Amino acid sequence: MTTPLEACGCGEDQIPWMLTKYGFLGTAALALTTLLLMLATGSLLVAAVWLLRRGPTRANARRAMNPPPAGPAGADPPSGLAAFTWRAEDEP
Repeated sequence: MTTPLEACGCGEDQIPWMLTKYGFLGTAALALTTLLLMLATGSLLVAAVWLLRRGPTRANARRAMNPPPAGPAGADPPSGLAAFTWRAEDEP
């Protein structure tokens, strides 16, 4: 009689050790558990990145809802070119 982990000559030495130790269901359960842990870790990382990236967006939304007070009546709102000035050599 052979011991449980000793090969009997029928190809048992070709079976991975985890399959012989835990059986098919145990190995499948371990593989599925590993996949679920990786999925949970990835979801937590995605949630953390989403929360970190969401912060500035909410601050910009608050600024859009409460714009700074306007200048004198009839004045144009400041544009992206408000600080732009012509140089003498650039004038036509």
